[in-house]
Amino acid sequence: MQLERPIIFFDLETTGTHTENDRIVQIAAIKRFPDGEIEEKNLLVNPQCPIPESASEIHGITDEMVKDKHVFRKYAKSMFNWFAGCDLAGYNSNQFDIPMLAAEFRRCGYVFPDGDTHFVDILMIERLVNSHRLEATYKRYTGEDLEGAHDALADIRATITILYNQLKRHSDLPLTPKELDTLTTGDEPRADISGKLRWVEGKLVWNFGKHRGQPVVETFDYAEWFLRSDFPADAKTLVQELMK
Repeated sequence: MQLERPIIFFDLETTGTHTENDRIVQIAAIKRFPDGEIEEKNLLVNPQCPIPESASEIHGITDEMVKDKHVFRKYAKSMFNWFAGCDLAGYNSNQFDIPMLAAEFRRCGYVFPDGDTHFVDILMIERLVNSHRLEATYKRYTGEDLEGAHDALADIRATITILYNQLKRHSDLPLTPKELDTLTTGDEPRADISGKLRWVEGKLVWNFGKHRGQPVVETFDYAEWFLRSDFPADAKTLVQELMK
C-alpha cells in the first residue's frame, strides 16, 4: 500500500452485534506507518455486563476472563489519541467494527472517527473480486487454514494478509486508503459512519434499501421506520434533525 499517514487495522470481539446495546470485550489493532514501522495492541475489556454464552462460543472470551480487566472508559483517552490521525481498516469494519468503536468512544465523550478518516473494508474489496467468509478468503489467498479464527488478533492478522494478497493479485486495485475507500463506497461523501446515508448535492440521501438514492425529506414514512429500527445512533441523529 501507498501510505501518506498511518493506517490502523483492527478487529473487535463483543457481547453481541447491536452497536448501542452491546459492548466490546476485546480490541486488537495493528498500526502501520508510512515508513514501515508497526505498532500492535491487544486488550481484553470488561464490558460491565454478562457475556452471552452464544457470544462466548464464537470468540472464546468468558466473564471470568474479563472480570478483572479495565472497562473501556479506562482505555478511552489513550486509545482515542492512538487512533487519531489514522485511516481505518478491517474485515466488515464499515458495517460493524467502526460503528461499534465509535459508539464506545461516544459514551466516553469522544467524537470518533474524524472527518478526514478513510475506511478500507477488506470484505467490501473482496466482494468485488470474490465473496467468502474470512477463513475461506484467507485459505484461498494463502492455501493455509486460519489458525485461531475468531480471536481478534488472529483475525486482524489474517485480514492484513488478505489485503496485501488482494493488492498483489489484482493489479488494477488502487493502493491508497483514500482510493480504496472511494472504490468500495462511491464518490459521494458518507453522512454517517456506516454509510447508510450520503450527502448528494447538499441533500441527505438514503444509501441502502428500497429508497436508495432518494432524499430523506421525501420519504418520511421510511424515515420513521428507520428511527424505530436497529441502526447506529449517529445515523438516527441525522435523520431526527432533518425531520424537525
